[in-house]
Amino acid sequence: MKVEFYYSSKVTPGQQFFCDNAKAIELIEKLKAKGVNAIAIDSDVNPPGFMKYNAAVTGPSASKRAVFGAKGALEEEFGKAVPALLIYAKEGDRYPEEVLPRSDRDLSRLVGIEEALQNLLNT
Repeated sequence: MKVEFYYSSKVTPGQQFFCDNAKAIELIEKLKAKGVNAIAIDSDVNPPGFMKYNAAVTGPSASKRAVFGAKGALEEEFGKAVPALLIYAKEGDRYPEEVLPRSDRDLSRLVGIEEALQNLLNT
């Protein structure tokens, strides 16, 4: 498994898709300690670029897609006003298996980044 967290050290996440970046980075560090290939990437230092955004909105199945795209956050918000968590099943995968935050039909609510990271830690 590979986990990438994109955030901005200069832009506060918007309220619609809020994320506590400091908490998410702490959870990324805990995943690393468990042996997971997990990384937090500051989009202000290392911008993710269109290809990463495109993989996030086209790779996962529709039920596992993020809020990015036509119905939610736009490309320019990716990893900034809307932090993004990309979860890859395998190290070399080109497309993520899941992208967060995302709406979950079964739960009838938004699944946030901290919740997803905590779930990964608990498995």
